[in-house]
Amino acid sequence: MNRILSSLVLLSGWLLVNAQAGSQSAPANPQLVPYTSQALLFAKQVDELDPNNVHDLYKVFVVLRCRDVPVEQRKALAMRILTGDYPSKPGFEWRASDQRYGLFVAALVALSYMHMDDASLLSFLEEYLPKWKRIRQSGSGEELPADLRRLQERVSPDVALARAVMARLKAVQAVPEVKSAADLARRFEVMLKEAGSSRAELVKQYEEFLEAERQAGIAAWATKSPFPLYLVQEYGRMLFHYAKRGMDVRAAVTGDDALAKAWHSFIRLGETAREPALLVEQLLSSKGRDTVLAQLLVDEGVRVVPLIVQRLEVAKEDPTKLSETGMGVSTLLEVLVSLLGKEALDLIEAWQGSDKEWLCRYAHRAKEWGQQGYVFGFYPSL
Repeated sequence: MNRILSSLVLLSGWLLVNAQAGSQSAPANPQLVPYTSQALLFAKQVDELDPNNVHDLYKVFVVLRCRDVPVEQRKALAMRILTGDYPSKPGFEWRASDQRYGLFVAALVALSYMHMDDASLLSFLEEYLPKWKRIRQSGSGEELPADLRRLQERVSPDVALARAVMARLKAVQAVPEVKSAADLARRFEVMLKEAGSSRAELVKQYEEFLEAERQAGIAAWATKSPFPLYLVQEYGRMLFHYAKRGMDVRAAVTGDDALAKAWHSFIRLGETAREPALLVEQLLSSKGRDTVLAQLLVDEGVRVVPLIVQRLEVAKEDPTKLSETGMGVSTLLEVLVSLLGKEALDLIEAWQGSDKEWLCRYAHRAKEWGQQGYVFGFYPSL
């Protein structure tokens, strides 16, 4: 199953059911320890990676999103992916269609985040969207120009996602500065105009897509355009961005329809992400594997490692801090492996003898992956 498409399905489900609860903040200043970022190492090795291999693909995801890697370096990599210039290893050929599509989506989402207040990406998207449409629409027997044939071999574009990102960037162009929730609401109105839709129409299309997905699962993506979902998510990412920066954005969402519920989830997540300590606390109490919170921690880079280590030490001494499954701990161990690699192995060993079956099992897996140099792919389409 397409891993990225699966994560997009999960994200649309998260928008429906998410009800993040507040939690108490952990101490804000744990002792700082100089940890080495794996993301920086992967960034240096990125041209040697083979994203046909899912473990190498996950490493590229880390490079695209982790703030340890300079933003201009991440932008450049994302652009190379979208134009088919990456992977560039001599003799490289895509063998895994899932990975090719997943890499495109992850790159475009990462690039969208890196252009929350910068419409300069528009000219690139306006140039490439017609090309992506053409290669998507071309039949198996159609003869394409040489440049488009190469592009078709190198990328598997998501045209609907590109259109949604363009609509948001048009809104940034029209409302370049955000000082309040009212400015965000104005941006949304521009997005609707660019989409040729009203809010009522978007609600209807969004609900129809979610219902089709509920009925048919991942197969719904082949029969219905995900554009309404993507448009909702793009506005949600913008709300998340400003909420995380400390702005009160709740007034940017009105009503009580499906769109409002989705956007309130993004806002709550942004408010939580202001303090990585809150992300860690929520994970510790999680009964399942929360890949959303894990992705946000990986995005923050090694600066969150001392905090995670501190909270794990406290939880080891006081098991009441954990859920009955202990799955939050195992997810934090996976975050440590993804950020630190083998440097995380000693931190994992303390949990391998846990009396919580699932925690013990996943701790062993985290150690095995760390020993093999693997990382975890959490939610690159978030």
